[in-house]
Amino acid sequence: MKVLVFSAHAADFCSRAGGAIIKIVEAGGSVDIYDLSYGERCESPALWVRDPKPTIDEVKAIRKQEMEEAAEILGATINCYDFGDSPLVVSPERQLQMLDTIREIKPELVLSHWVNDVMHPDHVETTRAALWACSYCNAGGIETAHEPVGRPRLICYETTMGTSPISGFVPDLYVDITDVFARKIEALKKLAAQPPLPEVYEILNRYRAMEAQHMAGMSDCRYAEGFARIGKEPVA
Repeated sequence: MKVLVFSAHAADFCSRAGGAIIKIVEAGGSVDIYDLSYGERCESPALWVRDPKPTIDEVKAIRKQEMEEAAEILGATINCYDFGDSPLVVSPERQLQMLDTIREIKPELVLSHWVNDVMHPDHVETTRAALWACSYCNAGGIETAHEPVGRPRLICYETTMGTSPISGFVPDLYVDITDVFARKIEALKKLAAQPPLPEVYEILNRYRAMEAQHMAGMSDCRYAEGFARIGKEPVA
């Protein structure tokens, strides 16, 4: 399986879907990650408290190295559009870039943020654009560098931590990441500009495992990631 991941910021792909990415790669698939930004403004807290305060370009360079090291642990490739964050604005021209990425990679599956992650507008903007790109990548009348391709399935990963009751994120697909969880944590530790990530997502992945045990009969699951599918087509 070819999988394309759209991530608003430097760490989102890893915190929300790092385990699933490892499982896909281990099963013989390929995963290409495209960050829309480096999360330089809103998601680099450990860097902005430094004295002297770094420049935006310095923060971007640090985050670039972090996300590349994390992606390497997961077994995925990674690129960044560098659209800027907070606000992250995906203009029509930028939407075409994302559409052309789909045409170039030809993924069967696209992962992105929950469509209604209202507590983080950058996430909503990312999936708004990803959904458009998935919907129209097959349109012959839209010309880009690559030829039209079939529409991939779109699946949403976790909402902003702690906001599921507001955003309405309810997983209908669970991935057991018990056997690769240590590698996910190793990757999260590379994203040192956001120190809480390993602890926070250990809690969430343990909770999703309890859901998976009860909701999906995954009795041996100890760590899981939850996803919500767009549309009704089942995923094997």
